[in-house]
This record gives sequence, structure tokens and C-alpha cells, in this order.
Amino acid sequence: MVSKAHRYILKVLTGSLGCLLLFRCCPFYSQDTSDMSSLEISNYAEDKYGPITDLINGEKYYYPYRSATGDPFYSVSGNDDASIQIRGKVYEKQKIKFDIYNQLIVLDFNNRAGASGSIVLRNELLDHFVLGGTLFKKFPNEYGSEQFGQVIFEGKTNCFYFWKKKYLLDFKVGENHYSFSNPIRQPFIMVNGYSYPYTGKRSFLKCFSRQAQLRIRTYFKENRIRIRKASDLEMHSLMEYINQLSGDEN
Repeated sequence: MVSKAHRYILKVLTGSLGCLLLFRCCPFYSQDTSDMSSLEISNYAEDKYGPITDLINGEKYYYPYRSATGDPFYSVSGNDDASIQIRGKVYEKQKIKFDIYNQLIVLDFNNRAGASGSIVLRNELLDHFVLGGTLFKKFPNEYGSEQFGQVIFEGKTNCFYFWKKKYLLDFKVGENHYSFSNPIRQPFIMVNGYSYPYTGKRSFLKCFSRQAQLRIRTYFKENRIRIRKASDLEMHSLMEYINQLSGDEN
């Protein structure tokens, strides 16, 4: 018969690491697990198979661009101050990188033995993350799926940026040498669940009613706002004003 402790081990391993580990758990039966506490069993499993948590859950990340100039990441000064929310649970002081060329969230971690590794976090489990003080959440893209975007303002009318990079041949360096572009910003306005891209003042104003457009134009002039070059702080203040307008109209 399988003891309660054995059943606990099998449940932990199969629930967190998949069926493959079910066939590797036989060494546990050589121990007197009936005398082991839940914490001891968990620590034993973690020592043998790595951390069993929602956080360390994803595919191994391989970096294939070592000969290229630049990198595929949304760059910040260090990645030690990141926080991640996975299925409602927040993990502080994590090391993550946002691969905006492939649209992947990469977690760097050390296991209990001190060995380092990198995995691609599962987007369906990841609620949001904060990288370098900037909040990223999921928003609908033009292809009908979701991707992570930088939150500029959240309200009745939202503003967010998608980020990407290009990976191109760099003829200045030599034949068959590739380089990454600088980060490219793709700004969006989201109204009533629908996302609208904008590139300048004209396309930005088209996202709003005619009555609101007149007042937004006045705001542009009084605050010398240039949409193409507006800072995050300027856009946040603008969106606060626009959301106040929508409240006044109601």
C-alpha cells in the first residue's frame, strides 16, 4: 500500500513538474517517509528536482544572439528590482528580462544548489510584472491575442505602449552580421475594450468624440504637448485630463 506521505509526494511532483517525474520518484520508497513532515518532504523534492513553485514554471530559455550587436531586451538599469504577479501571488525582488523581439518574459534564478538558470514564464499564468519601476500588463493586440504592454494610464480610457525591436543585417560591420534596433514604441488608446493605435496628433484625436477633440486640442496648445515626443509623465497627465472629460460628459 502507498502511505499518505507517498501520496503527498506524488501529488506534489506530478502537479508541479509533470508526469515525467512520476517515473523518477522511486528513490523515495527506500526511505521511511512515514516519519517525514510535509516541509521535509517538500525540501527533499526541491533538493532533488529543483524549486516546486508557480514561479519556477516554464520552458528553458536559450539565447541564440551572442554574435549579434545589441540584444532583444527592453533595457533597464539592472533587473534586480522586478516584481511578478502569478495567479494572484506577488514575487518581489526577482530578476527578469523582457525579450521584446520574441515577446517573452524571461526569469533568471538560482536553485538551492546555487546553479543559475533562465526560463520563459508562462504568459497564461502571469498577471503582470514591474520592471525598472514600469508596470506591464496584458492588452489585446491587432492579431486578436494578448501581449504585455507598458501601462501609461488606467481608467475609463487607457493608454499603453507595446514595444518591439528589429533584427536586421548590419552591413556596416560585415557580411552575415546581425544587429538589433533600438526599442520601437507602438502607442495605443483603449476605449470601451477596443484598442486604437496612434502615431501623431491627428490619429490620437480620432479616438475621441468631436466635442472632446476641441478640448484636447486646447490642452495640447496650453501645455505644448507634442504627441510623437511626449514623455510618459506628459502622457499620464494628458490621460488624466481626458478621463476627467469623459466623467464630465456623463
